[in-house]
Amino acid sequence: MKKDKPEAGEEQVGGVDKPVARIEDHSARRLKQLADENRLLRGQVADVMERLHANDRLFARLFDLETAVLAATDPEDLCFTLLRGLRSEFELDMARLWFERSGSMGHQSMDALSERDLVWIEGGEVHEMGLAEQRVCLLSLTPEKGFSWLETRDSQLCSMALLTLGDLARPFGVLGIGTVDPDRFHPSQASDFLQHLAQVVGLSLENSVVRERLARLSVTDSLTGSRNRRFLQPHNQQPVSQLFGKGVQVACLYVDIDAFKSINDRHGHSVGDDVLSGVVEVAGRQMRANDPIIRMGGDEFALLLPGCSLNKAQEIGQRIVSASAEMAQLGDDKIGVSLGVAFSSAETDMRLKSLIEVADRAMYVAKALGGNRLEVADQTS
Repeated sequence: MKKDKPEAGEEQVGGVDKPVARIEDHSARRLKQLADENRLLRGQVADVMERLHANDRLFARLFDLETAVLAATDPEDLCFTLLRGLRSEFELDMARLWFERSGSMGHQSMDALSERDLVWIEGGEVHEMGLAEQRVCLLSLTPEKGFSWLETRDSQLCSMALLTLGDLARPFGVLGIGTVDPDRFHPSQASDFLQHLAQVVGLSLENSVVRERLARLSVTDSLTGSRNRRFLQPHNQQPVSQLFGKGVQVACLYVDIDAFKSINDRHGHSVGDDVLSGVVEVAGRQMRANDPIIRMGGDEFALLLPGCSLNKAQEIGQRIVSASAEMAQLGDDKIGVSLGVAFSSAETDMRLKSLIEVADRAMYVAKALGGNRLEVADQTS
């Protein structure tokens, strides 16, 4: 039966009722839905782009830090540069190294690093803490759940990352970074950048140790363990202040073993080698650990004593002469040394080569007077 008029939401067109309003409502809802989806998509794209830009900025800072680390001159400088860069560029509340005493870093001088920067641990502790099982470990910290290597001053930390350094089978240490932000190093976070940093730092430290060892070997006498002449080459023409510091007085003792050729000829070179090593050991006991002993060649040695007065240098020299004479005798051959003393005051600041030459001439005077004695150079002229 034909309708007299269209029902609500319908329109009669050519005698046929059409649901126009409902179509328009559906189209409007769909357009609104598409607009909402578009806004959501734009927000997601903006978020992704912001994260990409943040990652670019992070990578740039990481690249700058790696460049500075690779340019470090020695392991101590590398560690100092690394920790300073982490704290300043990455807004960290803690950056610290833990090194095993028995590992490759155990023999390095780290005097520039404070206890806040570096903590020495015993061999095997990295394995015992389970940190050798993976390159990076992320931790959430609470008053109830901490980390045993942390100290009272670290109580404000809420999250941290532990980066294992070296081969995971033989790690030599751990780099720890922490923050008061509980989400910064939450275990759910990705750790790609941190893994990359751990590998770069670990390899850089190992290479730095190797380079320093090779550099040390290049200026070390293989027989006696003293320095060799190559140690002096970069400094020969410099005032002693450039090597030891401005205003520092420096004494030089020049030592020659008496009748050394006769000892070699009568008892053999192996005995002669023992005498050389023995004299260096005797001299080393009278000096500070960092005072250089340089083998100038054959049986001659230059001993440099920075911050030492002339009187004190004479006392040290006389003790070396006396102690050398008390070494084990070789049949009828007695061991003795002739020793010359020269001195550079803060005012004269002699060139290193000149100071050694003056001490060498004084040694020849001691030898001409019969040996087994000390002579002080005449530097009044």
